[in-house]
This record gives sequence, structure tokens and C-alpha cells, in this order.
Amino acid sequence: MDKLGVGIIGCGAVAEEYIKAFQKDIRSEVSALVDHNRINAERYRERYDLKCVIETDVDAMLQRKEVDIVVVCTPHFLHTTYAVAAAEAGKHVIVEKPIALSLEDVQKQLQAVRKAKVKSLVGFVLHWNPLLMTIDRLINEGAFGNIFMVEVDYMHRIWLTTEEKWYASREKSGTAILTGGCHAIDALRWFARSEAEQVCAYQVKTENPIEYPGTISVNVKFEDGKIGRSTTTFDAKMPYRFNIGIYGTEGTLRNNELYAPTLFPGQNDFMKIPCILPDSADVAHHPFEGEVAHFLDCIIKDKKPYPDLEDAAHTHAICFAADLSAEQQKCVTMSELENKV
Repeated sequence: MDKLGVGIIGCGAVAEEYIKAFQKDIRSEVSALVDHNRINAERYRERYDLKCVIETDVDAMLQRKEVDIVVVCTPHFLHTTYAVAAAEAGKHVIVEKPIALSLEDVQKQLQAVRKAKVKSLVGFVLHWNPLLMTIDRLINEGAFGNIFMVEVDYMHRIWLTTEEKWYASREKSGTAILTGGCHAIDALRWFARSEAEQVCAYQVKTENPIEYPGTISVNVKFEDGKIGRSTTTFDAKMPYRFNIGIYGTEGTLRNNELYAPTLFPGQNDFMKIPCILPDSADVAHHPFEGEVAHFLDCIIKDKKPYPDLEDAAHTHAICFAADLSAEQQKCVTMSELENKV
């Protein structure tokens, strides 16, 4: 089988993890790197001994027949431009999160992918973290009984000026929940097994020099009656944490501690699940190999990737609803949000 060629747009830290993952999988190879600054791409070509072309022009890369997959790793505000262009060029596309900074741009990407009939994947890489995979399986096996509440938090100290990093900028990065907290909202939806009906949120702006409020607390009412809660904070003086809580009538999970006496008769206290945890903000800690292997499987076997743009659009809708709710200081129904597109 011929290897699938990969073109990567934007050669920052996340791009390096995609390079390592695609090069490790024998079904793919990095064919092109694109960055407005050639030096950024050249350092990775040299570091990983890649036999790939380097471009500063995205259109030139998209015209290359050896490129089958495009990975968009640019600053957030550029995602839609390049994801749409990749789809229109007939390339399968991976879009880093957040996929876009507005519902309108999410719809543009969806329309382009649907029209081109290419496959898409959104970079919610924690889907391949062992703890989250274990939780998914426990839910499927009914270990928690009737799940009535889910909690997921994204807590990561980001205390920067716009001169230091582009993701401190409202225009280029979005908001706290879009910049990082969307990982938590994605997991919240995944584990709730239901779509949101209503979102209520509050936010606070501290002396943190980032342009947007750095902390937002979100409550979600799901269509099947579950409730969900998520906090994103860039302000707290603390190490990175990705907290998870699953509360059911027959069992409960708090991070990697499980109480499920239906599975373990006689259990009288929480037990620890021994596995790799989502406990680091370092992108090198994240399971990109699993993400890449899943996407290659879906392309080769013509299966639907998960989470693709169709699924991630629901996650982003909750994020947009949360920001709108916090700004307007009132709850927002998802039907109200749809009418604003």
C-alpha cells in the first residue's frame, strides 16, 4: 500500500507532535511543511530527517498530488481559511482546536467538508488518553448505572501579554473556553451521551494580562435531563489539572478514583485506576499517536472519524453559548444560539 502523504500548515509545538506521530505510523509520511517563516519548517525537516518539501505558500502545497491529508496547526483565527481551502482541494483534514472562533466559521468548514466529501478530524487528542478511554468503556458497560451529572474542568495557568504569545489575544485566540476549555466541554458531551439544551455561565476578569476573562464557570442542562458543570481557568496559581467527575446511581468516578460496587462486589472505598492521566499541559504528553492512527484507519477503511467536524460543531456550540451567557448574564438555549448563525 502506498503511504498517505501529509501536509502540515503551521510549524509550532503541536505540529511537531503530528510529525512524530505520522512518521511513526508506517501507513503515512510527512510530504510537506508550510510556515510563513521557512526557518520554523526547516528545523523540523532537519530534526526528523524528513524527505519533504517546504513551502511558505499554502496554495502551492495544496496543489501537490502527494499530499492526501492536511493538518491545520495555525493560530486559531486562521483555521477556517486553511481548513476550507484543504477541503476544496480534495484533502482529508485535521483541524486543531478550537476549530473556529465563531459559529459562522464552523458552518463554513462543515459545508466545505460535506461538499468535497472528505474526512475530517478535530484535535481533541484526549480522546486517546487511557483514563478517558477507560471512562468511556465503563460508561458503555453500565458501571455507573443512571448517570445524572458529569463534571470536567480545564485548569491551566496562562498569564501572558499579547506581545508574548498570540493566544493571549482575543482576536487571534478567542476566549478562555475556546482556547483551552473546549477540551473539557468535548469530554463533558462525550461522557454525558447527550446534547446540550441550555447553558448558563459566569466569568471573571482578574489582573491577568490576557485580553479576555480568564475564568468561566459553566452549567449545562442536557436534553436527556443530565446536568453538567465545567470550569475553565487561566488565572489560578496552580499546576495544570484536567478534573473529571462522573456521578451515577450505581457508581462514581473522581479523576482516576473509581467506586463501582456493581463491578467490584464488596468494594467499600474508592480504588485508583492505574494508567496515564491527562495531567500535563505539555503537548508531548498528549496521545497524538492514537489520534493519527484512528484517522488513518478511518481513511483507509472508509469509516467515520470521531470526533469529526460534525461532532465538534456541537462542542463548540456549547462554548459559544457559554461565552454569550456570561456576557449577557442570562441563560442561553441552544435553539436561541442557532438562530444567531
